[in-house]
Amino acid sequence: MPEPTAPIPDLEERVHQALITWYSAAPQDHPLRDLALVQQIQAALNVSLQRAANLALEAALESLARDASRDARLLRRRFVDERPVFVVAREFSMAEATFYKHQRRAIAALTATLAELEQDARSQHRARAEARLPWLDNGQIFGLQPLLDRLTSLLSAPEPGQLITVLTGLGGVGKTTAARHALEQIVQGAAAALEVGWVSAQQQTFHPGGGIRPVDRPALTADDLLLALTVQLLPAEARVAPLTSSRSLAALQTLLRQTPHLVVIDNLETVADVESLLPTLRRLAGPSRFLLTSRRALPHEPGIYHLTVPELAEPDALALVRHEARMRNLATVSQADDAELRPLYDTVGGNPLTLKLAVGMLFLLPLPQVVDNLRRARGHTIGELYRYIYWQAWNQLDGAGQEVLLCIPNFAQNGADFASIQRICELREAQLSAALERLAMLSLVNVAGDLHDRRYSIHRLTETFLLREVIRWQGLADDQEDEWSLEQGP
Repeated sequence: MPEPTAPIPDLEERVHQALITWYSAAPQDHPLRDLALVQQIQAALNVSLQRAANLALEAALESLARDASRDARLLRRRFVDERPVFVVAREFSMAEATFYKHQRRAIAALTATLAELEQDARSQHRARAEARLPWLDNGQIFGLQPLLDRLTSLLSAPEPGQLITVLTGLGGVGKTTAARHALEQIVQGAAAALEVGWVSAQQQTFHPGGGIRPVDRPALTADDLLLALTVQLLPAEARVAPLTSSRSLAALQTLLRQTPHLVVIDNLETVADVESLLPTLRRLAGPSRFLLTSRRALPHEPGIYHLTVPELAEPDALALVRHEARMRNLATVSQADDAELRPLYDTVGGNPLTLKLAVGMLFLLPLPQVVDNLRRARGHTIGELYRYIYWQAWNQLDGAGQEVLLCIPNFAQNGADFASIQRICELREAQLSAALERLAMLSLVNVAGDLHDRRYSIHRLTETFLLREVIRWQGLADDQEDEWSLEQGP
């Protein structure tokens, strides 16, 4: 049975107007233009909005005829056949004054029938939309609701020109989860049908029980994206073979302009050529919109709105730990008080992926040992976690960037200002500015403050990583450089 939907405002009045303008309504002003049923008919049959609305009314009239044939026939004679009131009244053996009362009743019955068809259409649309979204292992969210409210508001009613939004944040912080829940909220709350698409560029995943696992797909290029969206969003009969990039772009431009879509590109940082992808997205956007998730920000790109997914605050982080423990039947963890669990948060902060890994480790190890292992980067799985979150970003830093990142743990959790970091790092102002910009773009440094004062800080997990694992990575890099030097000879 379809889920109940909210009543459609003024639907009876709009149905009456649609009947009156059966042959003459301007397409852009059609009173039924925002119905999911009408939009689905228009997309499926590639017909005008006027024709799609009339077909929706035809379906409602046929359904009404099965229960109230007299009402359906009266409406057909009056509006579809365009017969004058006195003619139809005579055919139905009633006075004109009585006819109007019967017409109002018939329109009310037709409206109720159309509302049922619309409910079915919206339920089918939601099922189809949600089938395109990735599966999540946890239907419950912690600490993300303020961000989701802001994100859904932005995507539902964007500012003029704001057609691309980027969710940024450290690996494992929940960017994909936030995007997934935001799309689900928008689809469920949309007044009209909103089509969605989802393309993932993810090259590897981290499983708390098995470390890093590669994803069996090549690096995503702009052409790959076009082909993936064409296959996902266009019905087979609407695709022109062979599916070249130019044909895909033309078909998608037509579709996305005719029917608003909200498309997610997940893990943008692994796209092979971001610079060629963004112009393609701009050609496809409007009225459709794009949401990108990325560990890397794009502050210099025009027309892109950035939102940062923060790590969880302590109450939400501990709530997540207890929830994960309940799901795994770890009563000693789920029933522990805040003071017992706080050392875990003090070590890794509010990174959901790391907290889930820690809960898994608590199956076999006591909490103090788990915390110590995380602090000292002991164990293959913990090493894989740090590699999954930090390896790509660390290797995109030059010497100055690495030096600045290693300096910041010298300050308290509330971070430091530019002058304080410069005193410790002993870098020129231009070098430090470039290094901080790069670190912020890679989500390794948090930037806070106001127009007159900026402070730079890092996540607790990043601090733990820097104090232990990065020392080994520096050693590996030095060894590789020495080996290269020996191979080259003096």
